[in-house]
Order: sequence, then structure tokens, then C-alpha cells
Amino acid sequence: MRKRRLFTPGPTPLMPEAQLALARPILHHRTQQFTNLFLETRSNLQKILHTENEIVILASSGTGAMEAAVSNLLSQGEPALAAVTGKLGERWLEICDTHKIPCTALRKEAGEACSADEICQALENHPDTCVLLIQACETSTATSHDLGPIAQSVHQSFPHVLIVVDAISALLTQPLQTDDWGLDIVISGSQKSLGLPPGLSFMSISPRALDRISDHTSSSYYFDLSAEVKKQKAGQTAYTPAVSLIDALNETTREILRQGPEQILAEADLMSRCTRKALLELGFSLLSSSPSSAVTAAFPPEGVSATELVKKLEQEFGIKIAGGQSELKGKIVRIAHLGYLDLVDVFSVLSAIELCLLMMGTEIEAGSGLRAALLEAANGIDVSRQQNNHENPRH
Repeated sequence: MRKRRLFTPGPTPLMPEAQLALARPILHHRTQQFTNLFLETRSNLQKILHTENEIVILASSGTGAMEAAVSNLLSQGEPALAAVTGKLGERWLEICDTHKIPCTALRKEAGEACSADEICQALENHPDTCVLLIQACETSTATSHDLGPIAQSVHQSFPHVLIVVDAISALLTQPLQTDDWGLDIVISGSQKSLGLPPGLSFMSISPRALDRISDHTSSSYYFDLSAEVKKQKAGQTAYTPAVSLIDALNETTREILRQGPEQILAEADLMSRCTRKALLELGFSLLSSSPSSAVTAAFPPEGVSATELVKKLEQEFGIKIAGGQSELKGKIVRIAHLGYLDLVDVFSVLSAIELCLLMMGTEIEAGSGLRAALLEAANGIDVSRQQNNHENPRH
């Protein structure tokens, strides 16, 4: 029987807990039962985000939360700086332009990340900048930013600048210490590591971001964060929430906390390392010089069409991976490692890629990519066990 397998960086495969919750009868949102569920869900998200900041949950995609951050923090004419390393970084510029907010772009080539020094130099060149807008993971190029050093440098040299992070793909795939690093707004979405359908976004908001929001009049009616914070602290929302999705979010956040966010983070890192090792062995070239653990982007071997490889994987094996976007369309493939995926899933997609390459007449040694992934996995699992034994010695 044919099975479909999803390896795109959003949406991701649904967690069973989410599917079961979505099958339940819907709650009415103006009840104590929903209020209790909503408050627990906010608390769970705080733990996953490593923060005590306020949490706001919105019925929107992650782009809605990005727009909410911009429209509530900045008024017309107040300048921002965006670290633009791909298609999603460009989205900050488009949102700011819509709201008539001047936004300087710090641009990098596809696959390159912005350094702390480069960001600080850009802020030095534009001293009126109020807000830094940055992707933790630029999903279009599978490139991650080292947020810890970036935040430390910005706070030290430009303490007035608020830091807004798109962590939509980065949550649970790379370190994200919201409070320790002083990240003012951190955004994520339901269809990535949380194993839910698209439709929910959420953000943490620091006290100083809340102060700035309270001093501004939002240029958005629906995304008025002052109204949402006030209502959501009491376990309600300003407008009708996505009730069933919030019910499912409660279940998946519970399961994530049961398994342990740090364990999930380590698993994403190992899956990404295995994927990179295998692809390099098969003659692929990695796009990013700062590779993400959420998704791997790579150019296929010489003579292999990225578009044809994506099509063949789906036609032959029911496996859906992503291609490139914008100027990278038709040039790269992208394979996700986030959400409801594990090492065995990684081995399956890598085996299918090898089979497709062989069917396309590519000169590779059969099994070489999978072998490289297996060896990386075995080494990673062994190291993890040694660390666990050291931390938890037998008495």
C-alpha cells in the first residue's frame, strides 16, 4: 500500500496528539473550560521558549505575527533594520513598506548569515534604528543565525534597539534562550516543530517591548497586541480564536515538554548532520555556510535536475521534499528535520534519494550515502549515551 511522506519545512507531519485533539467536538471559547486550556497552553509555550514574557497566540500564519510585531512596535517614519539572508528576510522589508516604515536591509548572499559585527556596523551606520528584525533560521536557504552573540553585541552597543526574531522554523531546532539573550519578540507558528496544521502563530513579548507597544497606536485593527495581551492574560482572546487548533496545541506542547525540549533539539541536530553527511557523500553541494538543523538545502550532483529529483521522489515513493524559492527555484532541494520526524524517517528519505539518483543514471556507489548517515547517527547516539552516563552515574 502506497504511503505519503512529508519532508517539507512546513507544513510538517502532524503529531498523533494533534490529530486526536482535532477530532474532538469543539469547545465554546467563552467558557471556563477554554480559559483553563488557553492559560495552560500559554504556560507551556513559555517553558518551550525559555521565557517568562507574555505570550500572545494569534489565528494567523507566522507572517501575521511578523506583521503584528512591526505594526505595534513602529510608527510611520520610525526606522528599522532587517537582516536579509533570503526570501523570508525580504518579507520584513515588504511588511515595513506596507506600513510606511523605513527599513534598511543588511543583505547577504544566499547561504550566508549575518555576523554580530556586521549587524552592529549597520546599526552604527543608522543610529536612529529602533528595531532589529531577523530570522533565527532563514528557511529558504537553510541558514541559521547565531542569535546569542548577536543579541549580546546589540544590547551592549545599542541598548535602545529592540530585537524581533522570526523563529518560526528555529523553534526546537536550534538554541533559543529568549530571556537569557534578551530577545524582545520571538515568533513561531503551528505548522513547524509543533506538529500542527497551519493556522496559529504565537509570540513572546518582553516587558520593554510591551512598554513600547503601549506608547504606540497599532496600525492594525485585528493585530492590536495591546488588546490581545490584556485579554490573553485572563485566558481569552480579543476576537474568535482558532479553538480546535489551540486544543491541539495544548496537546502537542504537553507532549514536547514530556519528551523534553532539549532532547528534541538534539534529535533535530543529529538528523541534520546525518542528512548533510549523506548528501555530501552522494555528490551534493551544501548551500549554507551556517547550516540549519531545521532543514538542509543542497545543490544536486552535476547533471541532476533539482526539479526532476523533487518530482521523481514524489512520483516513485510518495515522498515530498521542497525545492528552491526565488532565485534558487529549480536549483536546490530542501529536506526538513523538524516536527514529527525521527532518524528512521531520515534514513528512508535518504534511501529514496539514492534510488532516484540510480534510476536517473547518476554514477554513485549504491548505499554510500545511507552508510555515511548511519555512521554519523551511530557516533551521535554513542556520544549522547556517554554524556547521559556521565551526568547520571550509577550509585
